[in-house]
Amino acid sequence: MNNLRLFKIDIDYIKYLYNFDNRIQYNPNREDSYTSKRPYLGVVLKTNNFNYFVPLEHPRVSHIKMKNNIFIFKIHNGKYGILGFNNMIPVRQEHLVNFDINKEDKKYKQILISQYRFCNKHIQEIERKAKETYIRSQNNSFMKKICCNFKLLEEKCMEYKKI
Repeated sequence: MNNLRLFKIDIDYIKYLYNFDNRIQYNPNREDSYTSKRPYLGVVLKTNNFNYFVPLEHPRVSHIKMKNNIFIFKIHNGKYGILGFNNMIPVRQEHLVNFDINKEDKKYKQILISQYRFCNKHIQEIERKAKETYIRSQNNSFMKKICCNFKLLEEKCMEYKKI
């Protein structure tokens, strides 16, 4: 089994998808410089014959109080953030931007290392949660509200051409 790797996503691709589904984790009121300083960072795995990018969220106090469920996976009980399966997006290789933890600010580097190690220790559970979130989002009304529209985003992923 291969280790999961951390990736960033091309900001133009994120903006493109946001046009079709505003549940995409993107804040159009922020400048792109903000987004590049706080990268859209996550892991990539195969779901429904697509590569899916599952975003990591930076730790917040609210993460500690959240409960693990099918669409959220707390990293070390939320101390190091969460994986948000409801916000995963389909990606092609050209949308991925390599990420080097060693180039990160010392303040964030330890958090990222902890997130990375956790993800690789729990690969099977991460894959299971991604698949289950995907399946449930297709026919469960609550899941449809909180999850990105995966089928629509798969279509848009295939149509996307960087200008």
